[in-house]
Amino acid sequence: MIAQMTPVTAETPLWAAASVLLDERGRDFFRRRDSVLESFDPEAIHDLRVASRRLREGLLLFAPCYPGDGLAWILKKIRKVTRLLGDIRNSDEAARFFSTLSEELDAACRADLSRLVTAFREERAAELEQLEAGLRKLTSAKLSDRFRLTVDNPSLLAPLPGGVDPFVPLADFARAALGARLDDVLQLVPAARFSENAAAQHRMRIAVKHYRYRLEILSALLGPGFQELHAAVKGYQEVLGKMHDLDVFAGICRNAAFAPPAAELVPAAIAAKRAQLFAAFARMLEDSPFEQLGERVREAL
Repeated sequence: MIAQMTPVTAETPLWAAASVLLDERGRDFFRRRDSVLESFDPEAIHDLRVASRRLREGLLLFAPCYPGDGLAWILKKIRKVTRLLGDIRNSDEAARFFSTLSEELDAACRADLSRLVTAFREERAAELEQLEAGLRKLTSAKLSDRFRLTVDNPSLLAPLPGGVDPFVPLADFARAALGARLDDVLQLVPAARFSENAAAQHRMRIAVKHYRYRLEILSALLGPGFQELHAAVKGYQEVLGKMHDLDVFAGICRNAAFAPPAAELVPAAIAAKRAQLFAAFARMLEDSPFEQLGERVREAL
């Protein structure tokens, strides 16, 4: 099996690196799938969701090495897993947030918040049944077998569709691949600097997430500086992710028909938390500009 050829280095031909690195991501995904099916622990569910997103990024990254529809079928299946896990993750996060908020605010808000928390916990119970059935169906032995068969057989045609050379050193391919994801982030920075532009911040969160996962997949090329660079990129993703969660929670509050004083105090508390996060995001843009992070990544390759 090609995937047994390790380790990957900067000089590893793209076709061989694709098989090894996708095999790593697949093993991680199926291992975490098994963990969820054993426990359905919220953290295990979160880890599987991240693993599914990371695997999807790997499939997109190395798609040029696999002409035909082999990866497309796998990608479609993994995307469905991500969506399935997203529903229950959203219920977990909402229940956790409003439960914590209930402890922070005036006691007069607790009845409304408790009602909301109970609703999300009941929703989670229903989603849990759907998750178990859906996860077993979507990640059956058929998916595992087809995944391994596909990733072990990259094309050696030169050039591949899109003009990609399967024999190019991985480092050369990585510079272009990471540069493309970096450009997606940088295009959104000017609009995301405005606190009221939640839509741009949401799009930037997604772009940063793709860049982070691509960085993780190619981490072997970045040497000892990877941890610091990764922490900085992850920091951006986390603050933008928390801001997006608060935007979602604010929308939930608008639809919850809270009675006074919760109708005023809960949205105000969410707005204050978002303002603090945006201030942290603004400091990150000044202290550690994303363009600078991208340049350091390019220098490390």
